Amino acid sequence: MDIDIVVRAAKQEDLDEVESLYNALNDYLAVHENYPRWKKGIYPLREHAEEGIRTKSLYVATYEGKIIGTVIYLSEQGQAYQDVDWQIDFDVPVIVIHILAVHPDYFGCGVGKALLDYAMYFGKKQGKKAIRLDTYEENLPAVRLYEKCGFQERGKVDLGLEPVYGLKWYRVFEKVIG
Repeated sequence: MDIDIVVRAAKQEDLDEVESLYNALNDYLAVHENYPRWKKGIYPLREHAEEGIRTKSLYVATYEGKIIGTVIYLSEQGQAYQDVDWQIDFDVPVIVIHILAVHPDYFGCGVGKALLDYAMYFGKKQGKKAIRLDTYEENLPAVRLYEKCGFQERGKVDLGLEPVYGLKWYRVFEKVIG
């Protein structure tokens, strides 16, 4: 069931609602299959949203004025991305997606797709050449979403997060847009 979703840049006054979304999602993941392996109090955190607002990289998906999804669009690629066999050069301008989160009440409503579609619109407007992202290797719902939205898997990387989150391998995806 698709709903009328509006994606916009987050504002300071959205912070509490974004944190509430992170908490609701992590509460849901604590009692259901936790594909991304996120944990309340560990990831994602309010501090991530605060940094996203400060750097103007946090965007929210809204439905009838309520925040139902969030994402962070960055331009910087991590060190691990350098060794990936991308479709186009590593050094081209890209958007790198972080913390794509959907409120559990809105799973299956097209929120993730709307945030990815907006990344393409936003990226084209800014002259970016591709959208890149990664997800924990066992996050099958995310993998299905990315593939459905036209992203191509480009391999696996070790993001160095095993000591922090206990997760070693991440699947990387790319969609060329320009």
